[in-house]
Amino acid sequence: MESVHDALLIKDVENAVIKLCDFIKHEVTNRFQKSGAIVGLSGGIDSAVTAALCTRSLGTERTLGLIMPEKESDPTSQIHAEKLAKQLKIKFEIVDITPILNAFGVYANKERIIREKFPDFNANCKYRLVVPPKFKSVIGIPFLEILDDKDVLHKLKISSSEFLSLTAATSIKHRVRMTLLYFYGEKNNLCVMGTTNKSEYLQGYFVKYGDGGSDIEPLVNLYKLQIYQLGRFLKIPDEILTKEASPDVWSFTTTDEEFFYSVPYDVVDLLLYAREKKLSMNEIQQLSKLSANEIENLLKIQNQKLAKSYHMREMPHSWIPDFT
Repeated sequence: MESVHDALLIKDVENAVIKLCDFIKHEVTNRFQKSGAIVGLSGGIDSAVTAALCTRSLGTERTLGLIMPEKESDPTSQIHAEKLAKQLKIKFEIVDITPILNAFGVYANKERIIREKFPDFNANCKYRLVVPPKFKSVIGIPFLEILDDKDVLHKLKISSSEFLSLTAATSIKHRVRMTLLYFYGEKNNLCVMGTTNKSEYLQGYFVKYGDGGSDIEPLVNLYKLQIYQLGRFLKIPDEILTKEASPDVWSFTTTDEEFFYSVPYDVVDLLLYAREKKLSMNEIQQLSKLSANEIENLLKIQNQKLAKSYHMREMPHSWIPDFT
């Protein structure tokens, strides 16, 4: 019996890349009638693959990278983004969005909540939100982790209101970046490329009118494991291929699995794949090392996520007048 990884593999990667490049070229040139494409380079795998595909389909001179660090970003993210841009030989701009976020009160609002929980918080402390594993329970209660200036880790409970305030402030980062992408895109007559993959899109792990507000989404029908497969084929730098994916929005480094998924990527992809292919419980068990109880719990959680995030994949709802 094949493994989860084997089941999700793209059978002909070279052909898939050719078709993706044809799609990008057609959309940019014919549908949008733009001069090229702009990609927000985060230093992660999704934006790296998107930029590489744009370069192949449009050429280096028609692809622009925009790197947008801020004071809570992992410094290696910018390093990796720059290395990728130089390897692809594309032009890139660096815009520090810290002043914009300061103006929005992003840091002040988040730090106010943190200081209420941890009065000793200072500029040398790091913090993040963590979603606990959900294998055994449908309910996962997020908590705040603070690494103090003596490298001591503190785990603190937060209320649902505090969680919403922290995530709302964090979402502004994505919306600011997308605003800048459209500014640079419009002034250079470029299409804004999205970098959301299928695993994120189906579960709503993107920010509405943030990283979800692009012109074209070339990766949205590809699972995360398939993105890594494309990355290896496209010779994305090893530093990007091997590092853990992260939203990179907290000063204390957080992986996507810790914040968004709470389970490994291959498990997330398997369950989405199982839903798509209508696999039986027995077939899912054969493709994984999960028990029937774990699968049932995870599928229940996933059902909730899919339903809750449905509005994010729709056009804005509108009222249809009926004057008859």
